[in-house]
Amino acid sequence: QVSGYVVNIYWTFDTHRQEKRTLIIEGEKSIQKVANLTARTPYEISAWAKTELGDSPLSFVHVVTSGTRPASPSLKAKAINQTAVECSWTGPRNVVYGIFYATSFLELYRSPHNTSTTSHNITVIVQRDEQYLFLV
Repeated sequence: QVSGYVVNIYWTFDTHRQEKRTLIIEGEKSIQKVANLTARTPYEISAWAKTELGDSPLSFVHVVTSGTRPASPSLKAKAINQTAVECSWTGPRNVVYGIFYATSFLELYRSPHNTSTTSHNITVIVQRDEQYLFLV
């Protein structure tokens, strides 16, 4: 008997960073609506069932969402003090924005600090008085 499902959703952010969201679905419900996807974006979705005997084989599907992809936001970053940076950008409303920041391009690619917001501005607290790269 199925006790639940695990669903992984993969997509590429800005051609440089692959993102992943994992959904844990309890019970036998086999339909799940996924919100906050980006229009005109390819997604790879994998799913498997959890049972008392173990996991089922994986099932994969590739999909591209419909709609019009939003334009890239225009980001401005301004240091407030040694550890606070005010970030603001332009872009459509009712969108979840991811803000990624790091002290090097390598760190920005591999393991950036990040936060998200539906606003068009955020104050980011950084670890130390150093030059940072920001991406929204």
